[in-house]
Amino acid sequence: MDIFSLVFGEIKGNPSEKFFKGRIFESRPQQVQMIKAVRKAITENKHLIIEAGTGVGKSIAYLLPFIKWAEDTDKKVVISTYTKTLQEQLVKKDLPKLKKVLGMDFQFSLCMGSANYVCLRRARQNSLSDLFDGDRDKECMARIQGWLLKTQTGLRSELSFSPQGNVWGKVCRESDLCMGKRCSFRGGCFYCKAKAQESKAHILVTNHHLFFANIAAGGAVLPSFEAVVFDEAHTLEQVATSYFGIGVSNFQLKYFFDALFNPQTLKGLLLGIKGVPEFKIEDAREKLSKLRIEAEDFFSDTIKKFGQETKTLRLREPQLSAEPFHQAFYNLAEALKKIKEFALKDEDKMEIKHFVSRACEFRQTLGNIIYLKLQGYVYWLEIENRPRGIRYIFRAAPIDISEEFKNKILKEIKPVILTSATLSVDNSFDFLKKNLGFENDADELILDSPFNYRKNVLLYIPKDIPDPTGKYEEYRNSVVVQIKKILPLMQGRTFILFTSFKMMRRIHLGIKEDFPELKVLRQGEMPRYKLLEIFKCSNNAVLFGTNTFWQGIDIPGKALECVIISKLPFAVPDDPITEAKMELLESQGKSPFIHYQMPQAIIMLRQGFGRLIRTNTDMGMVVILDPRIRTRYYGKKFLNALPQCKHIFSLEYAGNFFAAAKSKK
Repeated sequence: MDIFSLVFGEIKGNPSEKFFKGRIFESRPQQVQMIKAVRKAITENKHLIIEAGTGVGKSIAYLLPFIKWAEDTDKKVVISTYTKTLQEQLVKKDLPKLKKVLGMDFQFSLCMGSANYVCLRRARQNSLSDLFDGDRDKECMARIQGWLLKTQTGLRSELSFSPQGNVWGKVCRESDLCMGKRCSFRGGCFYCKAKAQESKAHILVTNHHLFFANIAAGGAVLPSFEAVVFDEAHTLEQVATSYFGIGVSNFQLKYFFDALFNPQTLKGLLLGIKGVPEFKIEDAREKLSKLRIEAEDFFSDTIKKFGQETKTLRLREPQLSAEPFHQAFYNLAEALKKIKEFALKDEDKMEIKHFVSRACEFRQTLGNIIYLKLQGYVYWLEIENRPRGIRYIFRAAPIDISEEFKNKILKEIKPVILTSATLSVDNSFDFLKKNLGFENDADELILDSPFNYRKNVLLYIPKDIPDPTGKYEEYRNSVVVQIKKILPLMQGRTFILFTSFKMMRRIHLGIKEDFPELKVLRQGEMPRYKLLEIFKCSNNAVLFGTNTFWQGIDIPGKALECVIISKLPFAVPDDPITEAKMELLESQGKSPFIHYQMPQAIIMLRQGFGRLIRTNTDMGMVVILDPRIRTRYYGKKFLNALPQCKHIFSLEYAGNFFAAAKSKK
């Protein structure tokens, strides 16, 4: 029985014989198992954690049962992903083709945050060039205005260029600046059209960040739904921790101040609002000026206390005073409220209300962080010495999000499906379940990849590399030597993954100089998507990357045939969140290394390894340049977590492997 009949029974036209993704669709045993598991979770209203290796066809396996369920019950399911790539695969490929193949009229919609949409009212209101500083901003606004004449979606992602943040910030939709039914542009509103489509959809495709924004907003962001599938679920804890965290920077505050009134350019909201007496405007400007002074004094104290060097500092006790700063924020908010009482235009009232809300939010956030008010949170300061000036970012985040995840998601929504190619450690989901608050209320399933790793993949682990924990400089030099041996063999077609941005930059410079014939790319040189576009279109590219390139990247075929992993991806112990989690485990009498650092590193290593093989015809070599995978007691746990493939210790064998593969083509 094919997978379509398994879910839907006999379907007109026998979909299994139709072309799917450009070729005859073949179901795999692992995919059938996953379909059955998802269908069982739906039927029994239970949570499900399912690890399915690359090539299983996870998206089809969860979409089919949920399409059937949504069609039968007229209910909604959210499909939440981490990467934009997977979102696009779902809404541009998988769902349209399933709709065609099945001959069913189910509806689906891509759900984006409101700031991704242009607001017609704000775009019209802020279209005048004299509102912007500099030719670059004016040109950007002109291009947006031209795009507005032809766009059907109003989505920022549809733009052929990346707009400056300050320009897009003046034209995008913001919930507290929306006039709703009173807006004269409501008939053409892109966001309203998108929400109308979402309300009719059975399948809602979104991302983890927007999903948690919806949770934080009490369900006001997404339509109501009855089930959720978290694909790329290995990232959930990270995203939830980030989303439930708070932060404020001196750059943010300057942008806020200048948007109200910029004394250099003489632009901003407080330039005269119809109906407001001038003395009220002057009072607000005076309060803003005093707030600027208090902000300067506060960050001057920050400089004296913590310096200007780029670094991250854990805040364990209150070390700064923010009382005058707090009071100045309060005074400004009160002055703005008085202006709002006199404003005649609804747009002005709304803008003022927005700034009052932001002032109160900044005041509260600063107080919570500076005085360490939130229980169970970790606090830190990031200092970034940048060309535009020194940025100080005060941050706080929850140490443990398991209770919040359990209470707001697992207890409120059923079923919840978690899936990824990398969720388990030692064939167990205990690490994931503990961090996300799962109790004994979920089915579990681990499915291997159908790809032939034994035949198509080599794992090269050199024997002569020093241990990075004891002889770091020697280790780094050995990494360079190995890379210089591997690149002539591969002639590009290589990812080199690092755990340290500093180490990546140092090694990249030398490699680029020594291999002028190769297209040597580095994270940070240009936007991520541009780097990947160049890499995919080249047959001799080498890409140096850190954390974001270990996961969520899909480059099938000959463009990528080698992945070099410079070091086992243990979380940096002095990262504030990592350090706080380790301290929490120690207080519970547990080993932070065994219960946190090692499981996390194993999952990340599996993600890095997974960049290589994306289809059943892919082949290549993974290189691990960290000797600890051979020499330390925990090395076997890392090796056992990887797909079974041929281990080699000499590049001579690799040369023969690639030569043989080339001769067969």
